[in-house]
Amino acid sequence: MTSRARRLATFLRVMFPPAFMVPSAIVNVLCIDGALQALAGDATLRYGLRAALCAALVLLFMLLLRVYDELKDVETDLRLGRAGDPRYKDRPIVTGAVQEGDLVLLRNVTLTLLVAAGLALRDPLATGTVAAALGLCWLSSRWFFYPPISRNILLAFVTHNPLSLAISAVVVAAFAGARGPDALGPWTAPLMIGLWAPVAAWEVSRKLRTPAEETDYQTYSKVLGLRAAALIPGAFALLSAACLLGVARAAGLAWPAPAVIGAGAVAVAGAALRLSLAPTPARAAGLRPLVEGFALLANVGLLAALVHARGVSWGP
Repeated sequence: MTSRARRLATFLRVMFPPAFMVPSAIVNVLCIDGALQALAGDATLRYGLRAALCAALVLLFMLLLRVYDELKDVETDLRLGRAGDPRYKDRPIVTGAVQEGDLVLLRNVTLTLLVAAGLALRDPLATGTVAAALGLCWLSSRWFFYPPISRNILLAFVTHNPLSLAISAVVVAAFAGARGPDALGPWTAPLMIGLWAPVAAWEVSRKLRTPAEETDYQTYSKVLGLRAAALIPGAFALLSAACLLGVARAAGLAWPAPAVIGAGAVAVAGAALRLSLAPTPARAAGLRPLVEGFALLANVGLLAALVHARGVSWGP
């Protein structure tokens, strides 16, 4: 293995662990596509080449966004890491384990694979949606040509976090391209929002700190105050559960899975409320893993319920 390959392997292991990211992309695609099939009235879920290509696209889009973030934040990460910020000092770009040129190569390879996978869908609607999502991702790498975004965490959230919805739209477009736009119903939007909201909750939960823990890095708690900012992940979790409960009911799913998803959302909301009312470093640090667990629960729980209710077949 060459030195560059070793550096890239280190970067992926630390910043984009394949053992977690690959299954996450697969489950997310199977969940979206399966829910769309169930909402369209299919008796059995059917997965094939389209789902495989969509899983590859979602994974590559997530990797591209990770690399774009690394490249545009190099100077900030180096400054925070050298200042001793505990969440940045061990990052590969700070320690020198990966170099900026390595990330440029990874970006170019990822872009090439994304274009190839998008063309392989062989559907104008799906390919056009891939192109649109790529355009939005590229704009995000340039801060949408509005520099104040880079200095305002709230502007960054509003402009960047919904990119997850654009990536989900690729899966929806591939489904519509294969089945026809009429196959999409009124519950498509709640499905997308229900699976995006945990991503939004995670983004906020990982940037919450008590006043004593704050550094030069801009966090939601620094901008909004911890008591207010702490409530946001809980609100997103409850929004996710409300949307997915509606989707589950429209798809005719039995009550256990929706009940578990609802319970997970209540647990996140309760932890967020406790942090808001009585902030402690332990509660601030503990909210993120709880949100990550809920995100996993939302995707896996809905997919498991769909598979249990409809069964699965594999084919082209």
